[in-house]
Amino acid sequence: MYDIDRLHLTIASELGSLGEFTPYIADANEPDPRYLGYGVRAPEMKRFLNSLKPAFKSLEEEQKIELARRLIGSGYGEQKTVALMLLEQVPEYFTPERFDELEALIRGLQGWSKIDSYTKLFLKRVLEDHKEEFIELLKTWNSDADLWLRRASVVIFTRKVAKSGLYKDIALANCNALIDDPEHLVQTGVGWCLRDLMRWHKEEILKYVIDLRKRGVSSTITLYALRDIKGDERKAVLDQKICD
Repeated sequence: MYDIDRLHLTIASELGSLGEFTPYIADANEPDPRYLGYGVRAPEMKRFLNSLKPAFKSLEEEQKIELARRLIGSGYGEQKTVALMLLEQVPEYFTPERFDELEALIRGLQGWSKIDSYTKLFLKRVLEDHKEEFIELLKTWNSDADLWLRRASVVIFTRKVAKSGLYKDIALANCNALIDDPEHLVQTGVGWCLRDLMRWHKEEILKYVIDLRKRGVSSTITLYALRDIKGDERKAVLDQKICD
């Protein structure tokens, strides 16, 4: 059994060393001042994650959760990436009775890159295992004061989740609740969700996006949503006049 105190210190020390001699500014476009980075480049990060697999395999479930909590709590993006690798191994731990623990972890991500990774690789599995209960949690995130939870409440419904066709109505409702959100990274999350929904429900979602343009909703949302619409069809949408 590993000593997770020592393991965490080792992880932090090695990440610091990997980033020490590089001019790369890690996650330089992460705007949250709480988000820290060592500067570890992607290839080095991939090799480091692979090196941790034997140690992580030996950890018990509760140790994995506790180590993930400490890694996220560090504030460092690279440590949060390591935590994701741990949490991917134990999604079944997060039953509805433990959603308070889950929310506390997500509140510690504080950056779009980590929110997007966690929703795609980890939260998707929690959603699949506890659909009704997790949707109710997402509804609370949708109106949370924390912009990262608001972003998570819509980007969870992108990619394979959008393709499944199972969540269109709740995804659209969560997007609709955020169309006037002032935060740029919430707006891009809404636009991304609408774009992916449009791939599988084109007529309905395109009509909705056209209506948003007529209402003068932020172009950050509508232009992102229209990324897959090309040529004359795109021009016809963009030519829509704003209604008084």
